[in-house]
Amino acid sequence: MKRLLHPLLGLTLLLTTTVFAQVNSSSFRDSYIKNIIIQIPNDLNPLLDLLKKKGFQIKFESPPRRGVYGLFQWKSKTLWISPISFEMGIGRQIILHEATHAAQSCPYGSFSPIGWKLPISQSIRNEVQANLLRNYVTSQYSIEEEAFYLQSQKNGVELLIEAINVRCR
Repeated sequence: MKRLLHPLLGLTLLLTTTVFAQVNSSSFRDSYIKNIIIQIPNDLNPLLDLLKKKGFQIKFESPPRRGVYGLFQWKSKTLWISPISFEMGIGRQIILHEATHAAQSCPYGSFSPIGWKLPISQSIRNEVQANLLRNYVTSQYSIEEEAFYLQSQKNGVELLIEAINVRCR
C-alpha cells in the first residue's frame, strides 16, 4: 500500500498548485475564519497567470454575495472563487465560469458574449436552461449560458486564453 500511496501523492503534488485560503463563516451562533489548503490543477496556471497579467485580481475566498461559489465584478476586475468549491469538487468549473465573465467584460468594461458555438449535450443544455430560468433575469441569459457551456468544455482553458488575449488589451 505504501508503494502505491507515495507515487500517487507525488503525482498529485506535481499536477497541482497549492493555495492557502480563508473561509469565513458567520451564522447566528458563531463567526469564525478557517484556513484551508486548496489544490489548483496546474493546467489552470497559464489562465490564472494571464488574468493577473491583464489586470484582474483573483481571490480564493468567499465571494461578497451569499449563496454563490464564484463571482466576477467587472468594475474592480475581481474574481472570487470560494475555497469550498474545491472541497465540493467544482473548483475547476467555478474558475472557468468566472474567467469567462472576465473575458466577456473586455474590451468595453461591460459584458458582451464572446460568441462561441460550443458543443454541449442535451442533458447539460437542459440543466443550464433550468438554472437560468430559476436564478437569472432574462438579460443575463446569453452571458451566463456561455459561461456555463464553457465550464464543461475539455479545451476550456485554451479557449479562454485565446479569448482573453484577443479581447483584453
